[in-house]
Amino acid sequence: MDDQLWALCFLDEGVALSVISRKETRCQWLSGEDQARHYVLHDYLHHVAELGELDEVQTAVARERFELLMEQYPDPETLVEYLNDLTAGLTRIVWFGPLYALAEDYGDFALALRAHYWDEYGEGEEDPATPVPEDDWPYLVEAMDDFLLQGDY
Repeated sequence: MDDQLWALCFLDEGVALSVISRKETRCQWLSGEDQARHYVLHDYLHHVAELGELDEVQTAVARERFELLMEQYPDPETLVEYLNDLTAGLTRIVWFGPLYALAEDYGDFALALRAHYWDEYGEGEEDPATPVPEDDWPYLVEAMDDFLLQGDY
């Protein structure tokens, strides 16, 4: 599996939660960090602009702010904190980063995904925090859809 695969997973906090009373998380898999950052600046920002009913000027200002934050905070975890501050009440990014980090990191989202993964694909003896071996990453990607539907994060 491509060790450069990245994901952006975000939860719509506004209308989706108030109308249907459940989490609506979207996860976009992208082929590398450059494509992932481009997606945030274009597609994700467009989604935020639609949710926030931003006009063209407001969207342009938001894009400038997103670009500045991406320059100032190249670390995905720190960047997410600041982006989530800007989009509070509209969306919340629950994961932005590479697949290998989902397989190995100890953040809340990665740990919850791995616990789900080991529950579904393990033999019952694995510690839920155990990293997923690289050969099994395709199964971790496959497990993401069910994990997001269950909303255990």
